[in-house]
Amino acid sequence: MAMLQDFSALVVQAPVGALVAFVTVASILLTIFNRSAKKYPCALPPSPPAEPIFGHFRTLPLEDAHLKHMAYAKEFDSDVVYFNVLGNHMIVLNSQKAANEILDRRGAIYQDRPRFVLFDVMGWGLTLTFMPATFPRFKLHRSVLQKGFTKTAITAYQPIQEDEARQAAARILKRPTEWETSLRRFAPSIVLRIGFGVTVKSDDDPYIKIAKDANLATAQGGNPGTALVDYFPAFRFIPELLNFSTTLKHARAWRWAIRNLHDIPFAAIKKEYDEGTANPSFAYSLLKKYDENIAAGIPNHFNLQDIQGASGSVFIAGSNTTLATTTVALLNIMQNPHVFRKARILLDSVVGTDRLPSLADRPQLRYIDYIVEETTRWRPLSPIGIPHKSMKDDIYNGMFIPKGTFVYYNTYAMSRDQNVYTNPEEFNPDRFTPREEGGAGEPFLVGPFGFGRRICVGRHLAQASVWIFIATVISTFDISQPIGPDGKEIKQTVKFSTGLSSHPNKFEVVFKPRSEKARRLLLEAQGENE
Repeated sequence: MAMLQDFSALVVQAPVGALVAFVTVASILLTIFNRSAKKYPCALPPSPPAEPIFGHFRTLPLEDAHLKHMAYAKEFDSDVVYFNVLGNHMIVLNSQKAANEILDRRGAIYQDRPRFVLFDVMGWGLTLTFMPATFPRFKLHRSVLQKGFTKTAITAYQPIQEDEARQAAARILKRPTEWETSLRRFAPSIVLRIGFGVTVKSDDDPYIKIAKDANLATAQGGNPGTALVDYFPAFRFIPELLNFSTTLKHARAWRWAIRNLHDIPFAAIKKEYDEGTANPSFAYSLLKKYDENIAAGIPNHFNLQDIQGASGSVFIAGSNTTLATTTVALLNIMQNPHVFRKARILLDSVVGTDRLPSLADRPQLRYIDYIVEETTRWRPLSPIGIPHKSMKDDIYNGMFIPKGTFVYYNTYAMSRDQNVYTNPEEFNPDRFTPREEGGAGEPFLVGPFGFGRRICVGRHLAQASVWIFIATVISTFDISQPIGPDGKEIKQTVKFSTGLSSHPNKFEVVFKPRSEKARRLLLEAQGENE
């Protein structure tokens, strides 16, 4: 955990380190004393053994935390497990039932976020994903983004998604071994066009570097709510000379990356908007509304800074999600040829081979939706989620949840629930086929995009982007495992990263155009733009 590293570093920087250590320990002890002195009306959820003063600070799972939390749930026969971290309350929800009851049905008291001070220092302060519900601008930002990305609203962006999917497939056609580079361009290209009206023109486009730097800065910041400064916000003001925290050093050192993401695309769209040359985009629509309000003498409650922050939210909500989900989908399509063959047959029956798939075909191609849904179930993007925070005391199944508790949800544990999913380790899109059609009728996993009032507003957009890319490559390529010198398929072992999001490590995929006609279709599509 980042906190443990920060605290360990503190004590070695004497004599300054000793002084800061004394103040830190005193603050922690005071916090622990104040919080532990409270009496609760019923028992807290079950918990592993804790240490005096530290609680679970030194034993909280670090690597593969989702697996350890799942094991705790089994050990205690409880879908809710409690931890005390330096006097701060934390629970992990390990079942869909608990998450639905607590975060959905009681969403009004669990809509808050902890104050992610580290991410605030980094520059994500006006980003809905990390914004506390108590923040004065929260409801306004949520309302604006929800309206902009409903299922109906995102249909306006379908031409962009289709175009970028075809461009990505055409790049894979030309450089099949560099498919990952094409994907890394595909994901931010969509959100930059939709969010700011910016078109990425090459793999080394400056906007690709801006997106890559912002993703890197955020991913290396660790899980939200796990840094020492998140628990003790006053530490954010410590001068750099006295700063012992590796995570706070990282946040300060990488602020420029998040600032570039917000400032550079927004400055470009603002300049083009003022000159009358801007492309339609989410930011464009907000700027237009802003000017219309001024002309009509209506107060602008959503100011230019809000517009800039909301447009940045489109990036953080869509880019990383699309990249990770598309990569995992490709991995499973390659490793499960029967899934690929079934999808190809269905695509040919609906789309044919004389044109490329479009999102208008989606209602007739539910199996592609099942592939996308099974991808997010088989490997949830954020295994233990971005935490909520309880806004008042609550009781669930006889267990007390104190006000201010950090609430994590273990989507990985939910995806492996054998009471819900048959053979949960197997990648099987058919599991979602309705019972009336002869299938198992297993439910889609909800958690990968969050719960309750903090569910990701960009989920429909992200799923549509993944859908059109998968449909395009299955329709135009033969996809398979690499072949070794012995003529046999190379069985690849793929591991996943941990942190804010989970990505597979590098693996190989063999792409071959299925036909000359498919090759021409992709080249023609690319010729429209490049």
